[in-house]
Amino acid sequence: MTPVLIGALVASALLLATRPPRSLVHLRQPLTTRTTEKRWVRHFRRRALHTRQRRAAIELVAAFAAELRAGQPVRQAFVRAQQSSPGGVGAQVVAVAELGGDVPRALEVAAAQGELPVLRSLAALWRVAEGSGAGLAQAADRLAIAQSQAELARAELSAQLAGPRATARVLAGLPILGMLLGSGLGASPLAWLFGSPWGWLVLVLGCALEAVGLWWIARLTRSVEVLL
Repeated sequence: MTPVLIGALVASALLLATRPPRSLVHLRQPLTTRTTEKRWVRHFRRRALHTRQRRAAIELVAAFAAELRAGQPVRQAFVRAQQSSPGGVGAQVVAVAELGGDVPRALEVAAAQGELPVLRSLAALWRVAEGSGAGLAQAADRLAIAQSQAELARAELSAQLAGPRATARVLAGLPILGMLLGSGLGASPLAWLFGSPWGWLVLVLGCALEAVGLWWIARLTRSVEVLL
């Protein structure tokens, strides 16, 4: 026997020895599936919520600039803008503004809590306007326009990345389709995979490569989205 075959047999024996009983496997699989599904659902819900909050913050800045152009005082303009904007973004900042507190600091806290960079930029503009006496309406308007354009670019990029994501999922499912076709043709690929040491080795390596490929595609798409 060659060293490679001996190593494969030893690895297969260790794998079979460390496998849990079938009853535990059947009990564990539904729990693992439900946990994974809940994790994905929470991920997509958090992502959708963050997108809504980010867009609501942009609308808040645009409404704030409009109120300033209409002649409202700065603090009153922000209160009116927050009342007319959806999502409730900036509610804590309104309380600080009505009490005469440090509004830029409150904006920075809200930006950190909700991961909303537009509020952090508005806080910086507010501080500059208070220190220099420069007009805040035009700067806030430009900020809202720039963030709206970035949001459109982000949505377009997400639509363009949907193709590579779907392609990766289809390619990840091709091995399963191949096994089904092989079973239909009488080749019995499942019996070979689960009934021989080389089959176990191929199965483990294949699952590992599948997981690495999906992780790599997700990492590439996230790295592109982070640029915006």
